[in-house]
Amino acid sequence: MGLAVRVYKNIKQTNNEEEYDFEAFVIDDNWKYKIKNLEEGKLYEGDCVDRTISYPYSAHNRFRETLLKLIGRDDLLTSEGKVDWANLPSDIPFYELIDFADNEGCLDWEVSEKLYKDFKDWETKADEFYSDFQIDKYKEWLNVFELGKDRGVVVFS
Repeated sequence: MGLAVRVYKNIKQTNNEEEYDFEAFVIDDNWKYKIKNLEEGKLYEGDCVDRTISYPYSAHNRFRETLLKLIGRDDLLTSEGKVDWANLPSDIPFYELIDFADNEGCLDWEVSEKLYKDFKDWETKADEFYSDFQIDKYKEWLNVFELGKDRGVVVFS
């Protein structure tokens, strides 16, 4: 099991409980702003335009940790190198991705637009910072949020 991310475009609500693509939700009440353009708990259908992100949960945790290193915020990692969740400020780049479930939930197009900007702003530094494998993952996330920012929805499962 692991993280699988899909991006949907041309979304519309549906009442068909047999055939829908995703349910709009987040697992933490503090994240409701991340789906403010959707109706929480409602079912949606749409065109799946991307499903390139798929890797183990542990790899996603390592990716989030490297995002903090990329932006020079090693101080937000514990002595074991893990994200220090209790002290994570909301005003850092990539926050909406770092502080999000790695197994379920959605991000709407406004959050995708913010994350796309973060990934674009840090792209040059990422090219220098990351190994080949890591930069490929970085570019995949950049693509996900580029697609999501134009009235798309990024769905984690």
